[in-house]
Amino acid sequence: MVNVDTTSLEAQLRLAEEAENQVQKLESLASDAPRLRDELAKTKQRNERNLARENATERAKSEVKLATDKQRQVAHRLEAVSTLVQSLYSLFKEINEHRQEALKSLAISDQVDYEEDLEKTGREEEELGRDPKSIEYLVAARHGTSKVAQLIEELDPGFDFLRGCEVSDPMRRDVGHFILSHVLTPNQMNMQSPPEQLEQTTED
Repeated sequence: MVNVDTTSLEAQLRLAEEAENQVQKLESLASDAPRLRDELAKTKQRNERNLARENATERAKSEVKLATDKQRQVAHRLEAVSTLVQSLYSLFKEINEHRQEALKSLAISDQVDYEEDLEKTGREEEELGRDPKSIEYLVAARHGTSKVAQLIEELDPGFDFLRGCEVSDPMRRDVGHFILSHVLTPNQMNMQSPPEQLEQTTED
């Protein structure tokens, strides 16, 4: 029986076995791909989150520092504003005191007018044969608080504590009214001109 040369077969077998080993290694590596892919995605996400957190924290530190720097100015600004508020409050108070004194003087003047009016009307009623006392209420209605208010309006038509001020800005108007509310009575505050009328006065 003739022996067959196996050299070629052995060589092929070695190549096949090497290929088999490579395939096994690749299969092992390939089977690990899903895990590596998931781990890579998680690592990237973790890095992105860490970066976002760090950036946000740095921005927060920067904003907090700016806020702190600005806050240091509050005491000075508040002191300046308080000084101005006190000055405006004192001015409003002086204006109101002068107006009240004017009302008292006009009330005296109106009382004199009332007495003269009553005497004159009483004489007229007597001449007509009627009781002078019957017209006391009518004469009184022509005098008093409403008459005094009319008299002071004639002396300074359209007076308002904020007359001539720019009141279209709500904050400015609110500040003025807030200070005024510490000077005037509620009834006096209600008599203040509405913003629309003040704006028209300012424009004129």
